[in-house]
Amino acid sequence: MRNRGTPEGTEEEINFVKLLNRKEDGALWETLNLDSKTHYAIHVLYHKFGKINQKKVKPKADVYIAKGIVPQDILEERDFYLNEDDVETFNLVPIAGTGISVKLITSKRYQITKLHPNTFNKIFGSYELGAGASIYCRKEKDLEKNDAVINGWYSNTKDFIDFFKKAGIDINDESIDLETANEIKKYSNLKIEEIINNNKEISDFIFNGIGNFEEPFTVHYLYENGELKDDCFIPFKPTTGSGRSKGQFTIVIKPK
Repeated sequence: MRNRGTPEGTEEEINFVKLLNRKEDGALWETLNLDSKTHYAIHVLYHKFGKINQKKVKPKADVYIAKGIVPQDILEERDFYLNEDDVETFNLVPIAGTGISVKLITSKRYQITKLHPNTFNKIFGSYELGAGASIYCRKEKDLEKNDAVINGWYSNTKDFIDFFKKAGIDINDESIDLETANEIKKYSNLKIEEIINNNKEISDFIFNGIGNFEEPFTVHYLYENGELKDDCFIPFKPTTGSGRSKGQFTIVIKPK
């Protein structure tokens, strides 16, 4: 299954592959610490098996580097573009630790990671924390939707209230008012941030896909705003996914 990105994002990835394979910008290859003469950028086309997801999903890497020789005339014929299908054709060897995430130059609203309830629970050890970050808390009339949110996160009102009581939040056993819902939401988002910032294994999963994907489909480099960086950490915030009103519950980690 091919990755499904935005047309603009896919074009950005293709242009970056071509930029690397033209070998004109030596600084990019210096950042990768690889010999440009025997290495090539490969565009990732297909979904990969995620150990945490337990299914094929879009991997973290949009591009990776492979070693070998591609005849220059063929490279020029292809306008310097190579993808996964070309790895076997030219007998190229993928290099571990070279996965690159390519971000649109104009985009500041991309998602770092989207977590569905079961994946969130595997990573953070709680459905309730995800539900707390997902509840409605802005308008009184929306509070009635929170039962569906809690159920959508495979929990129930009793377990939800008990979880946040243990966290030190004073909650009425009968119902959750607007002020308490705001407190729960704020606590949940801050707790998610704290866990990511203080647990390297979880941080590696969120930003690099380490522990979920095989090499070279984890990410070790970030290409953003025309610059290649060897640090994938981005200041972030947890948000509610766009499908909440349709009963599709996710926590999305986005740049601040």
